Amino acid sequence: MQMFNWDNVCVRREPFTVFYIRDLLWPPFYCELAETFPLLSHFRYRETLGNKYLLTESEGESYYDFVKAYPPWQKFYTEIKSINFREQVLSFLRSHISGSGIQADELAGSFASRFEFSALPANGGSQRPHTDSPRKVVTLVLSLMKEGEWSPDWGGGTSICAPKDKTLYSNYCNQYLDFDDVEVIDTFPFVPNACVMFVKTSVSWHCVTPINLPGDTPIRKTVAISLYHEDE
Repeated sequence: MQMFNWDNVCVRREPFTVFYIRDLLWPPFYCELAETFPLLSHFRYRETLGNKYLLTESEGESYYDFVKAYPPWQKFYTEIKSINFREQVLSFLRSHISGSGIQADELAGSFASRFEFSALPANGGSQRPHTDSPRKVVTLVLSLMKEGEWSPDWGGGTSICAPKDKTLYSNYCNQYLDFDDVEVIDTFPFVPNACVMFVKTSVSWHCVTPINLPGDTPIRKTVAISLYHEDE
């Protein structure tokens, strides 16, 4: 089984390069992950980042116990941590971006990789505008909704944006802004098994604007995969 399929991709070049990849995961395996996404009780609320919940490696046992309890997530974890996965990501980037920010002589072994679970409540869930931590090199945000669980008309897509105050545009240190401080440039539809992928830069502004749906609507579920330098 080839877990990842990088072929079904659309590319937006400005104001920074973003890849929108449909059916990134092998569909039967994707369904296994979507069916076993962790319950909200596993997550920690992160108000400073928006109205969102996270379950990350830094949570320790809560994260690792969940992954170990579900074979599909064990398999996914092992793949994300593998050098083979990092080689796939780097090969994809080099084939699509000249001057990608990834040095030609940098090998997959010089990076580490991880993923975190993210959940946004339907009634007010959001991710504030930011450019990502300087530690990150590449980010992939993958939807984990079951088929028919979420309508694209409800919103929830990852948006690329830019500060209204152009003096704030260059933001490598990852200062967060409020929604009133930015203009949304484009939004990628939030549909099952779709991934938004980009290289961290000083202008890689993105967000999820507030979702306003009834409280009984399913939460917006994603995993965020990142590559970062091993020595950081």
